[in-house]
Amino acid sequence: MILRDPNEGECKVKKGFVQTTNFRLLKEAEKIVERRGAREASLVLIQGKFGIGKSEMTERWASENGHVFIRAKKVWTPRSMLEDIAAELGVAVRGSAKDIENRITQHLAQTMQALIVDEADYLADMKSAAKLETIRDISDVTGTMVFLVGMQDFPAIVQRYEHIASRVARIVQLHPLSLADVQATCKAKAEVALSPALVEQIHRDSKGRMRHVLNAIANIEVWAETNSWTEVDVAHVKGKPLCTDFTGHIAANKGV
Repeated sequence: MILRDPNEGECKVKKGFVQTTNFRLLKEAEKIVERRGAREASLVLIQGKFGIGKSEMTERWASENGHVFIRAKKVWTPRSMLEDIAAELGVAVRGSAKDIENRITQHLAQTMQALIVDEADYLADMKSAAKLETIRDISDVTGTMVFLVGMQDFPAIVQRYEHIASRVARIVQLHPLSLADVQATCKAKAEVALSPALVEQIHRDSKGRMRHVLNAIANIEVWAETNSWTEVDVAHVKGKPLCTDFTGHIAANKGV
């Protein structure tokens, strides 16, 4: 959520991608899996807390490298998952689920594109891993790398299924942004100059979550435009919420 007065102007956060420490961890994992010994050990699990920028980072990475990016859905069945993957690849979705899977494997075996599945927690639960099994089958047949992006506990879900867990070549733990990451993000994204002290405050208030950092930059730019500030320091935004912290808000209203 971006907090701003509806009468104020639109924010102008610059577009573009920031190569953070997490991005470098992802690239390192890709290189390691490319050189793996066992062909079937082609799964990479990417885990991290919400809001740290997993989805934006992996989607941009996919776009820049010709990988296939798809976001899993809670309502997916094995069939609808295959249909969505096939549609993303541009192959036909007619026929049986097995027909669709065969077209997907044929396509990936030829292109060797990596498959990146965001929100991968939806692929398995305590009762069934049917969708994850299908992803495993595609990876086994084609040898293509598959990156499964999930929340903090996602590897524990996969671990329940040993025959799938044995195919995991790498687990990448993504972390909240460092101060250096936030400094690089502010430099790349902000249209207005931000003082070092304000950048440090953004890092503290956001708790290293990319989503909050971008919202803070957007809020600051609106205030700067409204007040004709050319550079913004902590004094300019004193008492203003840079980003929303529901935990703190709820605690404050309960008198905790």
